[in-house]
Amino acid sequence: MTPDTPETKVEAETVPEALAEPTRRVGAGWVVAFLLANAGLQIPLQVPSTFLMPEQIAAIDPLGKVGGYAWVSVMGAVSGIVVAPLAGALCDRTTGRFGRRRPWMVAGALICIAALLFTGLQQTVFGVAAGALLMSVGFTVLGAGLNPVVPDRVPAGQRGVVLGWAAVPQAGALIIGGVLVGMVSGIWAGYLVMAAFLALVLMFAAITKDAPLPARYREPFSLRAFLAGYRISPRTSPDFMWALITRFIMGFGYGLGTLYLPYFLSDVLHYEQLFPGQSVNDGLLIVIGVHSVSTVVLVVLGGWLSDRMGRRRGLVCAGGLTMAVAALPLALAPTWAMTLVAAVILGLGYGIYLSVDAALVTQVLPASADRGKDMALANLMGGLPYVLIPPIASAVITSAGGYTGLFLCSAVMSAVGGLLIWFIRGVR
Repeated sequence: MTPDTPETKVEAETVPEALAEPTRRVGAGWVVAFLLANAGLQIPLQVPSTFLMPEQIAAIDPLGKVGGYAWVSVMGAVSGIVVAPLAGALCDRTTGRFGRRRPWMVAGALICIAALLFTGLQQTVFGVAAGALLMSVGFTVLGAGLNPVVPDRVPAGQRGVVLGWAAVPQAGALIIGGVLVGMVSGIWAGYLVMAAFLALVLMFAAITKDAPLPARYREPFSLRAFLAGYRISPRTSPDFMWALITRFIMGFGYGLGTLYLPYFLSDVLHYEQLFPGQSVNDGLLIVIGVHSVSTVVLVVLGGWLSDRMGRRRGLVCAGGLTMAVAALPLALAPTWAMTLVAAVILGLGYGIYLSVDAALVTQVLPASADRGKDMALANLMGGLPYVLIPPIASAVITSAGGYTGLFLCSAVMSAVGGLLIWFIRGVR
């Protein structure tokens, strides 16, 4: 063994642990804790907008529920445009003995708890929209701390399987949350149950290792540099640019096909007439359950398989095309049976896409010092479509083809997103 020279010691010291590329595989205990933290994020993130807010808005304004829900959804998503990259950039520059990521997890979780409890008390559409905006800020801050943990701690060859397990709560959030919300009485109680899940994030923040960033390695923050972070150079970071584009388009396709599902069951299938004694939420829970089970079947397998094969692009493309196929039964044969068939197909495609795309994105991040900001941008591309989808979907439903046109648009976007993944060259 060659002894270290002063030069090699200096070189080794130039990259602190917080910025180094991880090489040591994480253990099963860490993966379980990260999975639970993601459950603490995903369940209260997804359930209110799917179950609680549509019911809340329909009770407040039955005739204007479609437009009201669109407005609330936009308010809930719009803050991420500014807050996500800003929180990510500041998280990357956080110093102190508690590390870079944990303070943001804790702060975000506490904001989310307050926002959920506030929203549950609202009696106007404006109040619900304000609560949605506050929730968006909280979940964005939380995500700024939680999402970069994988590129910080997990080596590239293990990320597919880790993110596959972490995606299980994302895939099953609506069925778990929907069942729990159905077991309690009233909107306020549902929001209270959702707030309790944030304790899982606080537990993960308390036990996970988070290497502090030495102050001398903290890059100065400037508004110009922050705004420049929105501009991804196709010359210096082409793979990251294409990863963002494909994630945006795939998110758009998925959102078009799922966001207005409660009103599709009510206004097209007339679920309560089809099954007397059951509510639309009962039917929605069945559809979500079928979708979630089929997603979970492939989400871990897809991540594991991509690690073993060393290939990600083909699986992401297959997931996108499968999701496109899923929208066709709803567009061409909108029956209850076809809705369940579509839920199975969509779940299979989404399961493949979910974990593999997440692993692919971590491999094309431009710089280790900006992991938080870049992961925030990547997640923003998945959330940004939800700013645009509500007004676009509302216009399509009311005056441009109804739900048939909506699901055909979903199919096209999912297929295009899956095919564009081949423009990424640095990952197989």
